[in-house]
Amino acid sequence: MKKTFLFLFMTFMMSWSGLKAQGLDYIIMLDNGSSITADEYANMRRGAIKLMEELLACNNKSRVAVVQYGTGKYGDTSGTYKPMIYIESDFTSDQFVAQNFERRLDFGDLFNESLGMIGDALDGNPNANIVSPQTTLGLVSDLRVVVFTDAMRNLGNALTGTYLVNSGSPGYGTTAAFLNELKFKYNRGARFTMIHTSPVMSAIRAGAAIASYGAGSYSGPVEPVQGDPNINVTPRLYFNRPNGFQVFPGEMEYWRDLAQNICETNGMGTVDFRYEPGECIGYTQGVGGYHHLPAGATLLNLKLELVGLQSGTVFPVPYNPSFGPGNYFVYYPLPSDFDAAVNGGATGIQKFKLTMEYSYNGQTEVAYAWNNYPFFDYDINMDCPVLKTAKPSEEKMFKLTPNPTDGLFKVILNKEVKSGKLEIRDLTGNAVYNKILRNEKEIDIDISSRKEGVYIVNAINDKNEIYSEKIIKK
Repeated sequence: MKKTFLFLFMTFMMSWSGLKAQGLDYIIMLDNGSSITADEYANMRRGAIKLMEELLACNNKSRVAVVQYGTGKYGDTSGTYKPMIYIESDFTSDQFVAQNFERRLDFGDLFNESLGMIGDALDGNPNANIVSPQTTLGLVSDLRVVVFTDAMRNLGNALTGTYLVNSGSPGYGTTAAFLNELKFKYNRGARFTMIHTSPVMSAIRAGAAIASYGAGSYSGPVEPVQGDPNINVTPRLYFNRPNGFQVFPGEMEYWRDLAQNICETNGMGTVDFRYEPGECIGYTQGVGGYHHLPAGATLLNLKLELVGLQSGTVFPVPYNPSFGPGNYFVYYPLPSDFDAAVNGGATGIQKFKLTMEYSYNGQTEVAYAWNNYPFFDYDINMDCPVLKTAKPSEEKMFKLTPNPTDGLFKVILNKEVKSGKLEIRDLTGNAVYNKILRNEKEIDIDISSRKEGVYIVNAINDKNEIYSEKIIKK
């Protein structure tokens, strides 16, 4: 009987271990202390969102939860300052849910005490200083904690100061100074990643001490903490940004590369893409990237959607990419591709979401990604000052004949254009033909010298509205 029980227990444990290996649970901690200005908070928020998008694209079984910490409510100077946290939502794999947050807290930033309150949320213990409607965190996978902070090691008073260590017992290198971090590392198996905007060496040493040993590049000085399982061991998952959370030219891959240091794939397919926001639907760029499939898998479909960041509304965007070497793909959306969004009343800022469907071991699997371009919070603005409106098909401005063509074709305008412009671009966005329109009804075009493929014909009228059609060169 004992052997049977032991066998069942070991089987359960191996099964549970396998389940946990499928994904990770990430807590994204955001410092809300008063030294974080409004502009810097915006940069931190953008970086946190970009990082979460990369983590979820790396492994679609992973989940994230955003927790903000400070010592008072943002915009509220009443009451006694005390350490508090605001949990935006429980762990979720829905990036729209995860990224819908704003600044909640202010004043001081006491990291050690805030981490203790997160421990209460994980254990389901009531704590009045968890000031959000969400008061618990339902952990089911291995825990990772990612911290965005500009905190000093220990500066100011214990209520409104800036502390990476225990404000009540900040002794250098002591277990008490890093008490809650050590509890998380030992009792919860947590691993810490620190994204720290500080040029001060004492703060850097403390931040590096909190960070776990891992694939990061930091091998500088670390405060030697009594009881740290990685004492004096480098490299650490510590990323110092002395100039702030904003990424600059030359750091295009910053959040993607950081995510690769802390994510764990589950061996399934992934997809990533980049889009340089042009804001208006009349100024779109290419939506292109790479897909990665496990051995033996077959790509079924790439699907593009437009997601409203305020409302969460989702509209399909036709996506017919060209494929290149190294699993590369790209497509240049036309204004008419946004008909569903325009006719559906989409307003405000939007993001592209790309979903890949593939067949693997007899099952249809899904992976998705968001734009990894790091400098913008959104991809499309449906409220452009001059909205390039997609028109219903019965209102097309022109037709092309013959189509397909061997190179010679006509552009026949439905009505005479007093002034405007006609252009033809290949699928990489390069212009291959331009003509100013003045009172024409028909235009003869010759692209015989161009290679076979699909080209985009754009007609821009005197109201600066863009109409687009595809021509196929045989």
